[in-house]
Amino acid sequence: MFESQSPYLVDWAMTGKCNLHCRHCRGMTQGELSTERARKLIDEIAELKPGWVIVEGGEPLLRHDLFELLELMRQRQLEVHLITNGTLLNPQILATLKQLGVRVMISIDGATPATYEAIRNGADFATVIKSARNCAQEGLLEAINFTILKMNYGEIAKVFELAASIGAPKINFIGLKPCADYPEELLTPEEYDEAIRLTCQGAQQTGIEFFFDEPFFWAVVKEKGLLAQVPVGGAGILAPSTSACIFGEYLFVEPNGEVKPCSFSPMTVGNVNEKPLTEIWQEVLTSDFFHQIKDPRSRTGYCQSCRYLADCKGCRSRTFVLTGDWFSSDPCCPLSPNLIAKTED
Repeated sequence: MFESQSPYLVDWAMTGKCNLHCRHCRGMTQGELSTERARKLIDEIAELKPGWVIVEGGEPLLRHDLFELLELMRQRQLEVHLITNGTLLNPQILATLKQLGVRVMISIDGATPATYEAIRNGADFATVIKSARNCAQEGLLEAINFTILKMNYGEIAKVFELAASIGAPKINFIGLKPCADYPEELLTPEEYDEAIRLTCQGAQQTGIEFFFDEPFFWAVVKEKGLLAQVPVGGAGILAPSTSACIFGEYLFVEPNGEVKPCSFSPMTVGNVNEKPLTEIWQEVLTSDFFHQIKDPRSRTGYCQSCRYLADCKGCRSRTFVLTGDWFSSDPCCPLSPNLIAKTED
């Protein structure tokens, strides 16, 4: 039933519990699914046949039945990518994750202790780097996740060097999405332009592969004539078959069971405590709103005349939070007419 229209992925925040207080946390819902409901949800996810499943939190390692649920996902032949802050990893946990066939991403949002610890309050830089190295030595480390903020994008070159020293094969650069104090932490179009340039340069200098989780990334690369290569294989966060925003083409499950069309969307499309995830997905597939939002022709503003529109579409969750309009142009796009005009001047 769902085979030809499966979600790209299912992103599941299993718990809102966390041992850190991060500057860019989007906030977590209270409560979490019971083990019984979580097991049923895994069956529903398997029925949807997503490309893969992201397991995150909060800090997923704080969920008491995590390994039981990961084992069930393994039995259901789901490809699982786990996002952790890395502070709780130990040899026993690494051995269990390896046995379960889980791919691990560790969030490291700074290349220096001062920046990292300012962003991730309660974390210790030396501890997480040691954990990341151990994870890499076990062959489990899929990527470092680096969320881009005003206070850390200047360290992009250094984070490539850090990844090389750790043994991380890839870096996932994640554009900051709606959170507390969002406008103060968000890059301007000019700063995004610079961040993309620094990323391409860092990859060329170190040979470390990367994904840049912004729909306008490849448009900027093409428009500015930058050098960037598509990484070999996946790294858990992006749909490799498209560079465009996939709002409404995957599902995000909050700890309390709320389901959203994007991990950072203020919109809720259902709750798995009230109906199966398969039914919620079917409602998304047949929704006029989601059909409209997937159509690039529905965009307004300067997006309408952009030659990269179909390959980008702009980040819908960010655009709505900043403009109040689901169909407006992405205010952070480096290819906005205002920035292009400044560059030409």
